[in-house]
Amino acid sequence: MTAQDIKTERDLVKVTAKKGEQYSETALTSLTAYSLFWLHHWQIPRTIEAIAILNWRLFPEKFSMVNFQEYPDAFRTNRSLLQMQPKYRNLLTGAATKGFSLNERGMDIAKELSKIIGVPTTSAGAALGTVPKEPTRTSPKSAARSIEPAREMLRIRESKLFEKWKSGSMSDRDLIHVHALLQIFDHTPAVVRKRAMKDLIDSAIKQSDDEIGRFLQDIKRNFPTAVAG
Repeated sequence: MTAQDIKTERDLVKVTAKKGEQYSETALTSLTAYSLFWLHHWQIPRTIEAIAILNWRLFPEKFSMVNFQEYPDAFRTNRSLLQMQPKYRNLLTGAATKGFSLNERGMDIAKELSKIIGVPTTSAGAALGTVPKEPTRTSPKSAARSIEPAREMLRIRESKLFEKWKSGSMSDRDLIHVHALLQIFDHTPAVVRKRAMKDLIDSAIKQSDDEIGRFLQDIKRNFPTAVAG
């Protein structure tokens, strides 16, 4: 099993638990930030249900029901999400009806925790991702991106959003896949969103890939806020 095999919420039950001593002293809000980060990485909708299941799978000593460790304690997850709201610890945005997204502060905590306890794994020990790189503080103007057009075209063709577009099933609910395609989050500045889309369009032009070009133009038309802020 690889990261690509985490396709739906049901696949989350295949994620194995971290050792208790790895997280026993870590705040519930930080553990929930870790779960949110990886749900985003796997392009799984960040609903309360999905977060509660992943929290339980990863950190059973913190997120299992008392005396019933085989069941998740959704109340603890919900409480941690409330504590992560802007008026408290300011680690995320969103709501139960729309799903949740980490802000920059929340992502930094999740990335740091990933370096300490490692990435999520399967029961066989297979890694379900790679340890995130150090957070950067470069400005949009100075943040240079190394773009390889052929590799970007391959990445697009392997994406869930392209698959849905090809089948004619792309809808407004696929905003999470747009974010994954552009490698952005809800709070990403508009200038960065625009540059990310422009880079992909430029890569399609360089590769003379008309199909990807049409796909990207459809993304711009159907998700104007996501690509322009």
